[in-house]
Amino acid sequence: MAIQFTGVTNQNTINKSERFQKDDVSSRSTEKNNTEVSSGTLAQDTVKLSGAAQTMQAQQSKINNLPDIDMDKVEQIKSAIAAGEYKIDTQKLASNMASMDSLF
Repeated sequence: MAIQFTGVTNQNTINKSERFQKDDVSSRSTEKNNTEVSSGTLAQDTVKLSGAAQTMQAQQSKINNLPDIDMDKVEQIKSAIAAGEYKIDTQKLASNMASMDSLF
């Protein structure tokens, strides 16, 4: 037994341009509602950082203010080399060089 469904639907057909026009009108009204406050002025965007984000921001500013070279450490090494007291751990140096080589 065959069942025929032709002409059963009662929905109106909408062509593509009509659908885009309806979508455009609804999106414009939504945008207008989102940007207006009840008093008629434009809403302002605000951002509030969490406590962790504020801490991270403060630490980042401290890091940015540090010098690129620790001159105290440079002077210590210079004086140790000049005095012949600077010892190089060759095993540690070789290990570090091997680990750097594995990165490439």
